[in-house]
Amino acid sequence: MSDRLATRLGLPAPEDRLPGALDVMRIHEPAVGALSRTKGSLLLLAQLTGGGPALARAAREALEHIEHDYYYDLSAGSLGALGRALAAANRRLYHQRGKLGIPRRAGVSVIAVAIRGREAHVAKLGPAAAVILREGRMYELPPPPAVHEEDPRVRQRRVAATLGEALEIQPYTWKGELAAGDRMALVSRNLATVVGVDELKAALASLRPKAAVEHLEQVFQIRGGRGSDGIMAVEILELPSTATTHRLEPVHPSEPLAGLPDQSPVPLADAVGRSFHRIGDALDAMQGALGRLALYGFNFLLAFVPRRRPAYPRQITRTAVVEEGRRRRLGMVGMGLVAGMLAIGMTVASYPSVRPTEAIPRAKVAREAILEAQGLLAEVRERVDGRDLIDRAPEAAKELLNGAHAALERAEGAGVSGAALERLRGRVEMGLDTIYAVARLNEIRTVADLVAAYGDVDPLDMVLATDGALWLIETGRGRVVRLEPGSGEMQIVYRSGQRIGERTAGQPWMIATAATDVVMIDRQRQAWRFDLRERQPHPLGLPGLNRISPESRLLAALQHRPPLEVFNLYFVDSERDAVGKWTPGDVVPVVYPDRPQPFLEEEADIPPGRARDLLVDVNLWLLHERSVTRVNFGTPLTQPDYSLDPPPDGEVREALDYRLLDGATVGDRELFYVYDAANARIIAFQRADGAFVRQWLAPRAGEGAGILDEVRALSVGSVADGPPVAMLLTPDRVVRVVLE
Repeated sequence: MSDRLATRLGLPAPEDRLPGALDVMRIHEPAVGALSRTKGSLLLLAQLTGGGPALARAAREALEHIEHDYYYDLSAGSLGALGRALAAANRRLYHQRGKLGIPRRAGVSVIAVAIRGREAHVAKLGPAAAVILREGRMYELPPPPAVHEEDPRVRQRRVAATLGEALEIQPYTWKGELAAGDRMALVSRNLATVVGVDELKAALASLRPKAAVEHLEQVFQIRGGRGSDGIMAVEILELPSTATTHRLEPVHPSEPLAGLPDQSPVPLADAVGRSFHRIGDALDAMQGALGRLALYGFNFLLAFVPRRRPAYPRQITRTAVVEEGRRRRLGMVGMGLVAGMLAIGMTVASYPSVRPTEAIPRAKVAREAILEAQGLLAEVRERVDGRDLIDRAPEAAKELLNGAHAALERAEGAGVSGAALERLRGRVEMGLDTIYAVARLNEIRTVADLVAAYGDVDPLDMVLATDGALWLIETGRGRVVRLEPGSGEMQIVYRSGQRIGERTAGQPWMIATAATDVVMIDRQRQAWRFDLRERQPHPLGLPGLNRISPESRLLAALQHRPPLEVFNLYFVDSERDAVGKWTPGDVVPVVYPDRPQPFLEEEADIPPGRARDLLVDVNLWLLHERSVTRVNFGTPLTQPDYSLDPPPDGEVREALDYRLLDGATVGDRELFYVYDAANARIIAFQRADGAFVRQWLAPRAGEGAGILDEVRALSVGSVADGPPVAMLLTPDRVVRVVLE
């Protein structure tokens, strides 16, 4: 008996399946001998219920992760690695159900079979099952739980009914021997129920795998089956041992002169040819010697040509003349300063002053306005059951605070200085901040002073790499700078005009980061890739890069296939109102073989060319002046379907000018952070529905009062607990703020 077993598989043809069938099947048979001996072949089937295309995509990704984790886990046997892979896929789907858009009642059941040598290893989660037909009897794998396991007082493990239902699960597993002639099938519970056990057993026993699958699919459709119809049939075959059929014998050449050097059949032809070659080499050597001799002769003759001597100055300017000119210039400057001071004094003196008859009414108006503001503030601060008016009735408190603000404006118009009203104005603004969910930044730290470090800088954009470092591009000198936020250490990794191989670096234009790389495109339409470890620019071929309009400036990258360094590139073409996508090939380092393809499958209600910023995660987001466009796998949603809610202080801050967008996970909440340039603030929204959460303004006074006046880049890091930290790029420095 041979120890070698082989499998013959049968799968349903895609055109024979019903339109609503979403079950996913995946097969991997290693081509490397070592991997085949240690891990064997892997068969996967996912039964889907109550879902749509989003659930099918999620199940397909889950099977890919199970296959990857199984073959890369060398710390346990095949059965242990298979159970760990299912548990890891369950945790991943549990945490990403909301992000992937999976309905609450949708289910994903997985059955996995690994065939290694003469052994079969099975892991199962949910109703999907595997059956084996041996000697006319059909058994279910893994076998149903024993009677003592059905007793709830004895059962000690919880098996989830679907993938992603619970955080920690323990799949059913089984290990057994295989023999030649065994028939196996991975089948969904829905198909097995419709066709029946007897029909399934008869088809597996009498037909080849492919014919059995086609027969069962026809029976399923004839009997009115709908929904899940996944099935995969396997036949176990025995391969014969190899044997030597005949002895190899050496082959002798038929030509007697085979192997000898080639010679011309013409007598003396080879000798005459060699003579001509020697004559040609001699002529070339004589020509070179004559050229060198002529050069030496010209140099010798030019050595005797007379040269003009350098001319030295023959007179020196007198010191008295220079000193007199300096005194004359200083005198003219002094006369100009005196004339300017006289003009300012005359202008101030010409301003109308307050008449004595108007001073008393103005003082009365100011006094009444201040008393009115103090009374309104006292009503707001009055506590009932330990709660002030802001907690009890926010709308009434808002009207009183707005009235106090108007009273202070009247007092200032009546002649009261702003410094005298600063304390009352601060109390009014604190109350309005509480009502409008406004927080003031109080932890502001300069990470790097770009002007002090490099002088002439004009920062354009900044991204946060996966290793925690900041990469920024600036157009003052055309450089790419890498910054360590913790230590403030900066390193120039790219300069415009430097030679890199056979290319010349151009002015930086757009930058993005993904996986372990940073991608930068310069104005000469050249793409460069920086490895986070080497930090050296390498050319990156992007076909069709020269067709992007020069007004475009939005570029984003998303890892395509972890853990490889392969990622997709997205850009917004401002002139054509389009979003393009470069898809990489299956090689490392990254190679993009084709031109960018249009990403949007439908026309968006807001033209993409007007987008202010671009963000790519599971979806693609286009930030506009007052809202965001969400793109789900190429389909843009309309503003009624998804948009950002306006902040609650729209009555006092009507203008909106969204410029920058970034996303972060804070605890269990996924948020968007948007920079509003019109009101110099940072706003947080819920990522799921775009609901307003909170907003941050700069401090009222101090060194950080104008920190949000002009922000050119925004990066917010995710945190498991506590307030997130935002990195801001301003025209002269990089600032770290805490969004409490």
